[in-house]
Amino acid sequence: LSLQYGFPYLPLEHYEIPKELVKIIPKQVASQYCLIPIDKIGSTLTIAMANPLNPQAIDDVEYISNSDVQIFVATASDIRKAIERCYAENP
Repeated sequence: LSLQYGFPYLPLEHYEIPKELVKIIPKQVASQYCLIPIDKIGSTLTIAMANPLNPQAIDDVEYISNSDVQIFVATASDIRKAIERCYAENP
């Protein structure tokens, strides 16, 4: 996937997602677009997503977060697991 899309790959299995980031993107949006926020530095929000070529998802995340978006690719199954894990702690 990473080579196909030209975005760096991030295995989320053991990645610790800061709890405050989950509050930036609503669970519904994360689930709809299969993405999860993983870092924020300044005005740049880094997300992992299964389909980095979805311009609507990127536009929505930029609007909701009021941030520029940097993209990493992760598998849909890893993202779904991370969403369940992170949003269960922060409903």
